[in-house]
Amino acid sequence: MRPWIVGTGWQARMNGWSDGKKDIPPLNDESISYYLNKSQRPGLVDNGNWHEVRSATDYEQTICKKADRAIRRVYQRWQSRDSKLIGQHKTWEHKLRQAEENYLTRKQELDRDAMFDKTPWWYFPMIVIFGVAELAMNAQVFDIFGSPRFETIIMALILSFAIPVAGHFWGRFLREDEKDRTLVLLSIGCLAVIIFSLYALAAVRNSYFKSSVPTTEETVFNAWLFFLSLNFLIFVISVYASWYAHERDFKLFKFKQDYIKSLGRIHRIEGLRNALKSTCHNQIYEIRDRAHQTISVYRQHNLLNRKDDRRPKAFDMLPDILIPDFQEETFANNNGQSKPSTALVSTRFSFD
Repeated sequence: MRPWIVGTGWQARMNGWSDGKKDIPPLNDESISYYLNKSQRPGLVDNGNWHEVRSATDYEQTICKKADRAIRRVYQRWQSRDSKLIGQHKTWEHKLRQAEENYLTRKQELDRDAMFDKTPWWYFPMIVIFGVAELAMNAQVFDIFGSPRFETIIMALILSFAIPVAGHFWGRFLREDEKDRTLVLLSIGCLAVIIFSLYALAAVRNSYFKSSVPTTEETVFNAWLFFLSLNFLIFVISVYASWYAHERDFKLFKFKQDYIKSLGRIHRIEGLRNALKSTCHNQIYEIRDRAHQTISVYRQHNLLNRKDDRRPKAFDMLPDILIPDFQEETFANNNGQSKPSTALVSTRFSFD
């Protein structure tokens, strides 16, 4: 999508034809000029801060001013968006410094680095697989017991969730040097859920065997042995996987994660700022090039319709349309709010 349309080609041709018939501009006339303030700081006005834009005719000056206004709109839009990103950048820089300090301090205290930058990718999918396998194996045990009842299905679902989760917390409990109170409570709570579920399942199954299914004690014993062995196997594997996938010092692992996260966010924000700057910069150059293209078409038709074939002196160079400097850090305060735009302000003398 074009950021700005300077006018159609026929307008440039018609104005060139009209001015050429009138021999405008005269052969030896100097260019007409207007000035723009280049300063990005309010109140700073000196000779070095003015940019002169020379054009051959009033029509060319109109094209240059349209281009200037379009460039200012793009530039101010960049300022507004970039100032928000600067605020985010400063916030994450503060978080990065804090996270880096915590991480390096803890690393120095332990005289080692964390084993993992993040939790291994295979760990949580493995826990889900354990839960699905737990549910399937319990269903198989229920087939051995007899026709499943609603209560046993509910308890099977509870076990398929509780056993892998209990293995997760007990693995962390065994792995970490410092035992967090929350971790201890969760570990005990998950184990209590498993014990209660097994007790309830035993009561329901025994009641079912006595009332409905004529089975021997050996069949019941084998079924329970199979049931407990499979569930204990899942629990042990979950504990081992959790033990292997977690760091001994949870604080070191967390501080390192915070540091990596903050660093990643800063890189992402810097990438967004660079992309935004590049996009706006390209749009501004496109505006300038289209203005020059329109002026070139105007001059061609002007020369074709002049009485004198000689080229006017004012046509020697194209107007120098101002391209602003992209100085990012001057357009946001510490809170990430936009400061008033002072670049490319309307400081023309009397040309608008």
